[in-house]
Amino acid sequence: MPRKRDSTLSEPSSVKRRKLTDNIPSESQSPAQPRMTEKEKEKLVHWLDQADKKDAPIFNVVVPAKGHGAKKSSDSTEKPLILGDRIYLEARWAVKPMEKWSQMTKYKKFTVGNQTHSCGDCVLVKPGNDSGPDWKAQVHEVRAADEHHVFLRCTWLENPEELPKEARTMPPYHGRFELVPGNKMDIIDALTVNGPLKVVHWDESNDDAEMPGPGEYFWRQTYNYDTKVLSPLRLICECKQPHNPDHLIVKCSNQACGIWLHASCLAKDVVQRKQQEQGIKAEPGTKGRKQARKSVGKTSGTKTAADDNGACEEDENTKAELVVPESAAPEMLVTNKKTGDETKEPVHCLSCKELIQ
Repeated sequence: MPRKRDSTLSEPSSVKRRKLTDNIPSESQSPAQPRMTEKEKEKLVHWLDQADKKDAPIFNVVVPAKGHGAKKSSDSTEKPLILGDRIYLEARWAVKPMEKWSQMTKYKKFTVGNQTHSCGDCVLVKPGNDSGPDWKAQVHEVRAADEHHVFLRCTWLENPEELPKEARTMPPYHGRFELVPGNKMDIIDALTVNGPLKVVHWDESNDDAEMPGPGEYFWRQTYNYDTKVLSPLRLICECKQPHNPDHLIVKCSNQACGIWLHASCLAKDVVQRKQQEQGIKAEPGTKGRKQARKSVGKTSGTKTAADDNGACEEDENTKAELVVPESAAPEMLVTNKKTGDETKEPVHCLSCKELIQ
């Protein structure tokens, strides 16, 4: 598991800066912002270098108090966060020390190596201990004293397993490439940026929306660090659980029903029925395997639950796998594990009990 960003010793902003002459901010700075004099710049650079020697981030982002009786600081800001063209969360913040932060020149872009990034872009960030997978962040502000002192105000796109303990889901329903944007904000050194990151939004409430492609990072829910709330997801199937986009789901063909069903739930239902037919008491915690990110309406070729760890349920006697032939109704491949006999059965909706065609 990647290291969390809770410790100041592992914060990207505390990673020692290395001089890199091609880490140059874009000249597209705010025209209303006055330029520093050489003396002011020299003094600021000296302060930054001295602060960098300490075992603490140079800049910190704090969340100002909010509510009745709370005094609003002139240094605090409250704005919506936008990823792509979607507002996903509100954020309140103040940078400390604000005097030094605001003294630096504000830019719209910055360059590291041969990559130029803009405000609003998502980027990969080297972890604080220089090991493990890259962190993922969105850049909201760029400020620099010179080409060697470039800083970014960013928020994080969390891997689901890195969310606070109270926000982690059991059983997990997040996809392998799913990220969760939050409003936790930090200041990092631009030299910790390790490349661009493309992240798409998946609108799971729209059945016609295209699903994320294989290996494509995506987001569909957010985590608010101020309120400790993980935004809700669409619940499907008779089990009333979210859809893991790496797992197969099937839509009931009955227009009066039209419910989406987890393939694993359909397979589990078959195994339980076989247990009843054989007079076997159902055991809790049946074993299950899952299917790659597909839906029946978008499947090409014949897929079984065994493909890509697909939807499958089994007990000591029976194994049930969902088979989705091309342009045909789904079927359940049922294997008697004692005799090896295989049969195919039609699939019925768990809700309306109609045949799925």
